[in-house]
Order: sequence, then structure tokens, then C-alpha cells
Amino acid sequence: MIQGGKYSGISNKKRIRTVDIDTLRGSIYDRNGSVLAEDKHSFELTVIYKKLFNASLCFEQNILPNASEVKKLETNHHNLCRECHVDKVMWVEKVAGLLDISYTDVFNKAVKIVKKVKRVKNVVEKRNKRKIRVREETVPHSIFSHVPWEKVAQFEAEMLNLPGIQIESTPVRWYPQGNMSSHVIGYVGKLGEEEIENYDFKKKWFDDLKERGESKSEFFIQKAISMDASIGKSGIEKTYNSRLMGIPGERFEEVTLDTMRVDKLILERPSIPGNDIFLTIDSRIQSIAEKALGNRKGSVIVMDPWNGEIIAIVSYPRYNLNTLNDDYATLSKNPLKPFLNRPVQSILPPGSTFKIITAIAALEENKIDTNTHFQCYGSLKVGNIRFRCNKRYGHGLLNVEEAIQYSCNIFFYETAKVLGGTLLKKWADRFGLGNRTDSGLAYEKSGNFPKSKSIYQTINLSIGQGAMLVTPIQVAGMIATIANGGWRTKPHILQKISDYRGNILVNKKYKLTEKIWISEKNMDLVKHSLRKVVTSGTAKDTNLKELLVAGKTGTTQTAREDENHAWFVGYTPFENPKYCFVVVVEHTKGHGAEVAGPIVRKLLTQIGI
Repeated sequence: MIQGGKYSGISNKKRIRTVDIDTLRGSIYDRNGSVLAEDKHSFELTVIYKKLFNASLCFEQNILPNASEVKKLETNHHNLCRECHVDKVMWVEKVAGLLDISYTDVFNKAVKIVKKVKRVKNVVEKRNKRKIRVREETVPHSIFSHVPWEKVAQFEAEMLNLPGIQIESTPVRWYPQGNMSSHVIGYVGKLGEEEIENYDFKKKWFDDLKERGESKSEFFIQKAISMDASIGKSGIEKTYNSRLMGIPGERFEEVTLDTMRVDKLILERPSIPGNDIFLTIDSRIQSIAEKALGNRKGSVIVMDPWNGEIIAIVSYPRYNLNTLNDDYATLSKNPLKPFLNRPVQSILPPGSTFKIITAIAALEENKIDTNTHFQCYGSLKVGNIRFRCNKRYGHGLLNVEEAIQYSCNIFFYETAKVLGGTLLKKWADRFGLGNRTDSGLAYEKSGNFPKSKSIYQTINLSIGQGAMLVTPIQVAGMIATIANGGWRTKPHILQKISDYRGNILVNKKYKLTEKIWISEKNMDLVKHSLRKVVTSGTAKDTNLKELLVAGKTGTTQTAREDENHAWFVGYTPFENPKYCFVVVVEHTKGHGAEVAGPIVRKLLTQIGI
């Protein structure tokens, strides 16, 4: 070999290293292009793993004083063993000084990162049944994020004295609207311990991989998620995580070993940003809905009854997505459960709103008709049990239209007796009650519509009480189907997906294709009854008559005698509906129209019908 000694010396001083290039996570927009979530750049301090490992080793073997026993950690160079020279931990002192933090914080960060890398290594080696040097052992790790500009300048001036330590620009998630739509958008975070244990490190993240014809090996190289990657934890960030995640790039650099400074860029493969998600949400109407609900625990949904597009979907309490890391501990202990996305996760009895289904079922199964009348005396005794109406001394003789209008329990008890539990469940299923809507929102619950085992249970179910549990989003689908004349409406929140160049990958143009066959006569009867609820029935005092609203109020009993769930569902305008809505306030002292009515009025007035 010619001049072998010369080049051997060079190779001992230089190395080729591979550096990941961060990619941008796709943005989330509302239906009008307003930004709901995006990546913006921030500065973070990174340290090569070897330095973190050495610092962690020294700290855990008590070669250094235990940080938990002293307020200010002082490094005693004389206590260091031969295998762990002073230069292996001196960087801790320099970094702590530049950031104005304690040594303890730096060492604890190092220990935490090393433990996490070891867990990843154990998982990978266990699956492959052999020793493997995992990627996390070869790349720098972030120990501090959001480094201020003035600190960045100080570090840049000291970089020659801090080999293996760098200031890097990295994308961080930013939510311009703060706490608006927080449950819908969701948030991102690092992989937790349980996720690492269960995580498949060769997971297919991009749904369209096969369509693009990429080989598996290329896919694993470019897209296998790293421990430092942010993944969707809730909301749209979670549901469409595979679409939003971009493909990281790679940079091959020649570095000098003693300083770890880059001498030459050999090759760079650029990153590819993630796909952008466009929602059906209208930010203006979403803001109006959130203000209308105020600080009442509950849900508001506004939807297009002709295609199922969710225009607004509100849950309270909410949280600020930009301060979530700081607020998380407090929010987790909040008894009001602010992380619960109530429109899709609160499972509640629908109360008198379900009388719409009971009426349709009985009419369509020819168990009652427009000439059927039942006498309401304020209560009805069945066997040894007395079932009561909401009006103490009764409504008198009523037909089905009047029963809906005044929400007479006795009429529906009598109807339940002739209808039976099997037919009642059949029609509840047709309207999607007790079943997930697959709206695109994470962690949606299904609820429950039980098989009736007795006449007593059927009576309770007929007025939306008992063991029946539904989510507000299911009720939104139900009232939308009434508003459009019987076409089964499935709520959804995704409008379209585009790549970073603006090419449309998915365009959700939903059409109503499933018809629930209800006679025109019966449908018109029910719809006119819902209009009368507002003009002269249980919602007459809500002042919604001039807004051309048709709807149904409901009050659901809870375990506490002085608390109810207050419902108001409906649509507007009556003749040619543009919006349908659901409002439910949980655990309130009032009743449906009394509590939910003013919220509906405020909502619709500001939307502009």
C-alpha cells in the first residue's frame, strides 16, 4: 500500500458519520385554509450519545457526588477513576454554566436518555435474538429544547471547546389557535415507556407506500421511527399520524474525532415533509360554538345534514395545546376530566331526544298511527311499578304529534307496550345509536343499546333512559337523518389530504347513499312535530321560533337527584335545513330547554341563519 502509514493516521483522526435531517410534520387546516397546527423552528442543544453514556455511568456509579444529596453539584476531579477521565464529564459543567442551570439537571437528563436508549436496545435485541448496536447509540440526543437566541450565540462562541455538542434548529409543533379545537386537533409527544415496549420499529407509517412501489428495505431505512420522533397522541394528530409524519433526510459528514467538528459534507439526502390535513371544521363557527357553551361541562356539535361534514365540534373543559407540557400534571388531576373529548367519548342516556326514534319505529311498524290516542294522567302503573310523566297532573288525551310536542312520557310508555323491545332496538340500530360513527376522531366510544329483557326495561328505553348509552356524535347523526328526510348520515371530519406540493391525495366527497325507508307521511309528521316543539311545545320559551328551528329537548336523570344532563337537538331552517346541531350540558341542575336552549339561540344567532 502506497503511503499506508499516512492514510492510516488520517483514518484514526477522522470518521464518516450519518446525521438525520429533521423533516416537517404536515400541517392541519380548517375547511377554509386557516392553520390549526403547524411546525415552526426552535433551537435545541444536542449531545452525542457517548458523552451522555459516560456522564450517566459516572453519576450512577457514584464516581461523582449524588445529585440528590446536594443542591449544587461540585465535581471532584480526584474521585474520578482512570477509566472515566475528567474530560468525559467536564462538558456538564460548561453546559450548566452557559444555560444557568444546575449540574443536577444536566446529569438527570443524561441518565434519562441513556435509560431510554437501553430500553429501545433491549426491545430490538429481544426481537432479533442477537446483540445489535441500535441507531439511538450513534446519533446526538436533545437534552434541552427552546434555547433562547442569546444562549445560542453564547454556545456558538464556545463550540470549539465543546466537541460533540451542538445547537441545532429543530421543528416543534405550534397551534396558532391556542385552546380552540384542542380535542379535535390533539397533540404530539415522544414515545413513552409502554409504547417503546410494544412498538414495532419496522412499522409501516405511510398508507400509500405500496402504491408508490417502494421496497421494504428502503422504507425501513428512511421512515422507521426513531425514539426522538414526535408521534400523534390524540385527536387528528393521532388518527392521521401516518399521513402527517414526514420522511427524515440524511447527511453524511466527515468529522475530526478530537473536536467532532465537520470538515466536509460528503452527501445529503433531503427530507420530505409530511402530508397536510384539511378538516371540515369552520374556525369561525367553531369559535362561536365554544363561546356559546362557555364554561359549562358538555358538548356542542354543528353538522351539515346533507353530507355529514362536522362544521364545529366542542368539548368543555378544554386545554391549551401550546402549554400542555407545563399544564399536564394539573390537568390530569382535574376531576372535570379536560382530556375527555365529550362529543365522541361521553356516553350518556339520550333522554327524551330518543322519543323521535320510538315514534318512527311505532309508526313504521304500524303499531300506532295518527289516530292513536293515549290518556296521560301523570303516571302509569305497570305491574307493581309506577312510571311517571314530566307533568305531574298529566297532559290529557294526546296523539303522537302532540306527545312529541309536549314530550309526554305516558304516551311513549303506552307505545312501548305495543311496540316491544326488539323492534325498538331494530330502529335504534338503523339510526346508528349505540354504534361508533367512525368520524375520524380518536378514541371514539360506541355506547350501548341493550336487548330488552322485560316490559319495564322497554318502557325505560322508550324515553331514552335506563341502560341505553349514546354519544353526542351519534345523536348528531340521528337528527341529521331526520333533517334530510331519511338518508343515513355518517358524521366525518376529514375533508382532504394533500402532499407538501399541494397535490391532492385524498378528497372526501361524501354522498348520502343509504336510505332508511320511512314513509313520506310519517317523516313529515315527525318533522312537523319537531317544529311544534319550538313554536308551542317544550322549547317555546327559547325564542327560537323566528330562527326557523325544529328540534327536541331532553332531560336525563343521573345518579344524583339534583343533577341532570340537559339536551337540545335539532336543525335549521325547517324547510331546507343547512345545519343540524346537538347541545348537551352534563350534570346540571336545570332541564333541557332551560339550560341548552339559550346556548342554541346564542349559537345560531351568531352563525347567521
